[in-house]
Amino acid sequence: DEDCINILAQCKKAIPSREAGGKVIIIDIVVDSSLGQMFETQLLMDMAMMVYTRGRQRDENDWSSIFAKAGFSDYKIVKKLGVRGVIEVYP
Repeated sequence: DEDCINILAQCKKAIPSREAGGKVIIIDIVVDSSLGQMFETQLLMDMAMMVYTRGRQRDENDWSSIFAKAGFSDYKIVKKLGVRGVIEVYP
């Protein structure tokens, strides 16, 4: 998470204010336990990601915490495409 926070903090420095249209767009998996059987698929993908890349899946609370630590003021999950989400993050 520390690398993710550092990268997002640098992105925040490079974009204009929210009023000037500044935002970061992230497309990633957003784990949601309310998806029932799809949740099992997300967990298997999480395990594979940890084994192959040392990465991990995040739920909305994880993303919210990362955005706050990187200095962003707000975010919204615009669309969910299966397990993937399009996230807009605002300075």
